[in-house]
This record gives sequence, C-alpha cells and structure tokens, in this order.
Amino acid sequence: MTNSRLIVLALLLVSGQALSTEFNIDKARETLKDYGLANCISSQFKDESDIKSDIGLAIGAYSSMGKGQHLIIQNEDTLEVTHDPYAETEKYMRNAYAKTSSVSKHSDKKMVFYGCLEVYNSREFDTFIQSQDQYLPK
Repeated sequence: MTNSRLIVLALLLVSGQALSTEFNIDKARETLKDYGLANCISSQFKDESDIKSDIGLAIGAYSSMGKGQHLIIQNEDTLEVTHDPYAETEKYMRNAYAKTSSVSKHSDKKMVFYGCLEVYNSREFDTFIQSQDQYLPK
C-alpha cells in the first residue's frame, strides 16, 4: 500500500471514530431527554394505572441502570452522590412543567402530555441536556 493510501485510510478511521463519538453523545442526550419526558408525565399522575406502570418501565430503561450513559458522580470516600444527571433532569422537568400554561379551553385541568412536550421540545431543555455532557464517560 502506498503512503497516500495509508494516510487516507488513517484519516477515514479517525473520522469514523469522531462520528461514532458524536453519535454516542447524541444518543446519550436523547436518552436523558426521554428520561425527563417519561418522568414529567408519570409524576403528574398519583394513581396507579397500566399507563403509569408502562411509563415506569420506560423510566427504568432510560436510567443509568438501563440505556442511560450519563454517570452518577459520588464522593469516593463517603459514597455520597455529588451529581446525578437523572435527578437533575427530573428536577428541571418538574420546575419547567410548573411554569407551563397548558390549560385546555375545555377543562380547567392542566394538559399533562401537552405541557411535558412543551418542555421537552424547548431550546432551554436542550441547553440543560447539553450541560450534562460533562457527566458522560470519556
């Protein structure tokens, strides 16, 4: 193989790794966002139901014990959690949802799915999710 072909091959491998890393970051962000959406919806309903149970399973799948890629940071000596991206995402969603005005003109109840999607699709939530990138494995 000529030197120019080796260089091209090496560049392709390096670019493939860069694309692979970017894909993992995007997937990790998507999973954390989905975790937040599932929590937002589930936390608004107090009574058990088949839907709430199903959403609970999704929360587990999106968490650090499932497909979630974000790391929960602990103090090595005390094992105290110093940062939990999942708990922070729940907190963010809870606070942002409380600020949404998603009342239907047909009811005085807040539309949960609508309100949670409003937060989920916001630029502010995307910015928050990106702020959690520092807790992804290197």
